[in-house]
Amino acid sequence: MFDGFEDYRTATEDDYRRTLTGGMVVFDANVLLNLYRFNSTTRADLIKVMQSLGDSLWIPHQVMREFWRNRESVIDQLGETPRESLAKLDKARQDAEEAVRAWSNRIYLPEGERDGLLTRLNGAFQAVRHTISEQAAANAHPHDTNADTIVATLSSILGGRTGAALPPEDHDAAVVEAERRIVAKEPPGYLDKDKADADERAGDFLVWKQVLLEAERRSCDVLLVTSDVKDDWWRRAKGQLRGPRWELMAEFRRSTGHRLFMITPSELIRRADALTDVHVNPESAENIERVENIDAEPVPHDVARELVLEIDRRMAQNKATTLTSSAEHRAISEWLDDPDIGGVLDDYFHPTAAREWIEKTVLRPRLSALYGVGPHAELVSLRFQSADEIIDTVCGTDWRVEPGTLGIRPYNCIATNGVDRRYVCWGFDNYLNELLTAATQQQTEGLGRPLIVFLHLGTLPDREYLTAELDKVGVDAAYLKRELRPNPDYVG
Repeated sequence: MFDGFEDYRTATEDDYRRTLTGGMVVFDANVLLNLYRFNSTTRADLIKVMQSLGDSLWIPHQVMREFWRNRESVIDQLGETPRESLAKLDKARQDAEEAVRAWSNRIYLPEGERDGLLTRLNGAFQAVRHTISEQAAANAHPHDTNADTIVATLSSILGGRTGAALPPEDHDAAVVEAERRIVAKEPPGYLDKDKADADERAGDFLVWKQVLLEAERRSCDVLLVTSDVKDDWWRRAKGQLRGPRWELMAEFRRSTGHRLFMITPSELIRRADALTDVHVNPESAENIERVENIDAEPVPHDVARELVLEIDRRMAQNKATTLTSSAEHRAISEWLDDPDIGGVLDDYFHPTAAREWIEKTVLRPRLSALYGVGPHAELVSLRFQSADEIIDTVCGTDWRVEPGTLGIRPYNCIATNGVDRRYVCWGFDNYLNELLTAATQQQTEGLGRPLIVFLHLGTLPDREYLTAELDKVGVDAAYLKRELRPNPDYVG
């Protein structure tokens, strides 16, 4: 029954156990980096499992590259988290003090009683503050690799178990193939299409390519352990992970003749006692799951996409491109009461979190999408001139945006006609300082004079003066009326 349909067979514990002992087990960069985020018990449990794998453990070169490229930023982020929490706590304490003072004034509470309440209040806040500070100190990790115990441990485990980089010509070919897959929406990695650098966009595919080559060389099954739960890796049913995408399993079988399995680190630890000889703390799986959920998208990609399209349709019906704060609050309240939006989000959030999701995931990216930039660029029915249209208008029809150079804050790119290259940024004149700073920082060898494109709504005074002043510092200026147009890339 499974002849020719082997990939439809559900993975069993025997499959996992056989691969853990006699196949190849690959840990993704996000798992290695999360070692910094786990508590000491959970970290030790995962490391014990990794050590138990022996020569079945293998790490692609691209995984180690991403580990080193992101290690310091992860450490910095962990240092920022307690500082942000303490700042919010101090703000909450001040708000609570003001509330107590206001209440005590209204009821004419004696000063002594009021001060007693404030003392108890401050004591509680100080106790929480002390605990956060203590935990932050205990969980701090050094930048110095010589003093980093995680680096030391990984060095001992991964010695001789890390793959080599692809040869330069194979690497370049893989980056080209990754770009093709992004356009065709073929897994893995096509959901990284909004990363600015082509090499970063190709990261997932480079990992995949290296895994395929090593599995083909070893002729064995592979278990990929990853916290990346995006839909360009995983197959889902009703929001639950069901295993690798069918396309990935088929490609793996064509290349190696073997089977591909995938598992999250939380699930690996949850089943460690049954699959390995390692005993772990039962709470470690929950701790890993909490860490995984911090950055995980709570709404499946296809569901989120439909919600973005539906909200765009609502805004287009009301001829609204953006919303004021008060209008946004009213609109979100209406959407949350609507079964087509709020009813869907009820499966994933409580109402407050659903509101935050709409603000963060739908409305904030919409601002960039209106300029043809970001993950929602094809999900808005109307948009202003795109980067390509701006370059075509102000630089000439033989100029285009150089692939991989489009950025924001301010909107910018490298424009090229195939021979010459120049930096171009654009925005309204009230962002002059930001635009000028960005432009002057790009006065480098190999680029022509930077160009600032000032967008306007019909009138822009003092053009001649502004052009002359920018010319003095080696920056060109152009002017373009912002227009709302049908989006040619719209998929709704």
